[in-house]
Amino acid sequence: MPKFSEAEKARIRLDMLGNAHQLFIAKGLKNTSIEEITSSVSIAKSSFYVFFESKEKLYLELLTLEGESVERQVWPKVKQEKDTGRAIKVYLHEMSCALEANVLTQRLITNLEEYNLVSRKINHEYPATKTLRSIVPLMEFIKENKELNKIINKDVEVIAGVIRACLAMVIHKKDLGEEIYPEVQEILFNAAANELTREP
Repeated sequence: MPKFSEAEKARIRLDMLGNAHQLFIAKGLKNTSIEEITSSVSIAKSSFYVFFESKEKLYLELLTLEGESVERQVWPKVKQEKDTGRAIKVYLHEMSCALEANVLTQRLITNLEEYNLVSRKINHEYPATKTLRSIVPLMEFIKENKELNKIINKDVEVIAGVIRACLAMVIHKKDLGEEIYPEVQEILFNAAANELTREP
């Protein structure tokens, strides 16, 4: 296995992150091979492990970078809202905008297979609060509001599923028609927020 100087390692690692990001967006985690990633930076497949423990850990690092950006964009605005229904609507609108700009996070939120592939690889070394930070705050938000009886008495996963289903609209924007998409989105988000916060 070739030895790389620290400067070479830093440059190759950065290039791998950028190229892998594009490959994951185009093909997904499952269909992107380690060989495709290494050949994109002109190193041997075996040299991949000098830089990353696994393909999944590389994916998780990219998700962490996107997640930090999404978190900064979305959650301060959600937390400003005192009304839970309004907070859900703000979350849905802000997250939809963030998903259009952060495609890996979009895949994680809207693609169950991708989510399962990633979540299976999370261990104590890679805590969920770091690697799935766009999902974890949502689960915490739901739990907190359930305890305060501000959200309907359903399983946290069911409520999160409703919210994720609303966010999945982003991948159907062209199918729905871009001219009517904002109106469809508004009606759906209002309906979801009202149903999730209705009085028992």
